[in-house]
Amino acid sequence: MPVRVRFAPSPTGFLHVGGARTALFNWLFARSMRGVFILRVEDTDVARERPEFRAEIFNALKWLGLDWDEGPLVGGAFGPYTQRERFTLYEEAKRRLVEGGFVYPCFCSTLEEDEQPRVQDDEPLDSYSKAGSCRCFELSADQISKKTEHLGAEPALRFRVDAKATHEVRDLVRGHVTFPPGEVEDFIITKAGGGPLYNFAAVVDDALMQISHVIRGEEHLSNTPKQILLYRALGYEPPQFAHLPILLNNERKKLSKRDGATAVGDYRRLGYLSKALVNFLALLGWSPGEDREILSIDEMVALFDLERVQKHGAVFDTVKLTWMNGEYIKASKIDAVVDGVLELIELEPDVADLRTDRWHVTAVCTLLQERAKTLAEIIKGNKYFFSREHALAWDPEAVRKRAGTPESHGRLASAHEALRALDDWTLADCERAIRALAEREGAKAAEYIQPLRVAVTGYAVSPGIFETIDVLGRDMTLGRVAAFLKAHPAGLTAAATP
Repeated sequence: MPVRVRFAPSPTGFLHVGGARTALFNWLFARSMRGVFILRVEDTDVARERPEFRAEIFNALKWLGLDWDEGPLVGGAFGPYTQRERFTLYEEAKRRLVEGGFVYPCFCSTLEEDEQPRVQDDEPLDSYSKAGSCRCFELSADQISKKTEHLGAEPALRFRVDAKATHEVRDLVRGHVTFPPGEVEDFIITKAGGGPLYNFAAVVDDALMQISHVIRGEEHLSNTPKQILLYRALGYEPPQFAHLPILLNNERKKLSKRDGATAVGDYRRLGYLSKALVNFLALLGWSPGEDREILSIDEMVALFDLERVQKHGAVFDTVKLTWMNGEYIKASKIDAVVDGVLELIELEPDVADLRTDRWHVTAVCTLLQERAKTLAEIIKGNKYFFSREHALAWDPEAVRKRAGTPESHGRLASAHEALRALDDWTLADCERAIRALAEREGAKAAEYIQPLRVAVTGYAVSPGIFETIDVLGRDMTLGRVAAFLKAHPAGLTAAATP
């Protein structure tokens, strides 16, 4: 049987990194087996679905490079690929289950977690109201008719499960998993009104799309025996299942929104490269062997094997991700770094005040590429490179320590004159001018460099000062020094400093 796998997100939120890891493992398996990767949208939750969520999911998958062979935007022979367009298929499957006696009407007041509440009957329901202890199968035809009439809609349907049966799942990651008698109870497949619920719709879709392997998070393991029962009741052979380890935070608790950025789009906006995030996600629960960490996508495809997927939880270590991202930035072509930085600059609230000319951004990125861990770091920590303003929000502590005395003010004024006198503005010329000035005055070069750095960057620490002013250029450098001297007259800072 050809390998056909799917990723089926619900457009009720942005793409979580856990979902992205699931999509990636499906994609890697499909590519390694020369199979088909399908994108299917589970959009039956009309109340919570948003168009922007759907668009963000598609964009996130594209950004990660996870192209789909069948699905929305590309089509395919097994569509439609959105559940809302597949209701006639669910109705047909439901009819078969009803005729086969596999399900019965349910009027319970409390349903399972993935079901929505509905209008209640005014008869006492205590004897069968709790999910898992439903007694609706004992209702007579006349009782069912009356309750349905009162409900004013088609009742929910509950699947019959043999309470004495043991259920076994053969999992490609976890081996044989046994569910003892009584652990799998009768479960709802359609809610009142006929809308399909997750287990039922997923089985119908996977069967009709000829999915060969269902690769998903371990939180779905408990659904698997229910789905196998549905497959067999409908006359289908179940696919093979593989349940991926849960993602954990550094405290080894389930990763959640409280842990900070969890959506793929968050990491994109924080300046992480897509290739770095993919590499990192691939190692969350899978090992290529030989303690390898930096892998190209082609290497991942060649090495990927479900037998190497671990059972225990995988820690989402942001420190490691950031280190890995820095390695990818170092290895990237400068144009790719510039493209990413320009994209992030456009998201800055003060973008109108920032320089976006490509030649300048290229010069900045070339200077900072080796030391940056994220693309956002290039902007956020070095805003002075992009600001169009001469006057900066100079750090008061940097001013006090490095440029706040009458002596440093005088040296900065002398440095301004020495730089202004240059015919050519090159890194070598600027450095030669400042060092020659210090030598003439019998001082250390640092006594001129330190106040100069504060004046042009606003901080006491920056990349090499001569590389910095070379990138900033003559007009910006001289304008920044002049603005600093005006804002901090000789002796003013010193007088205020104890």
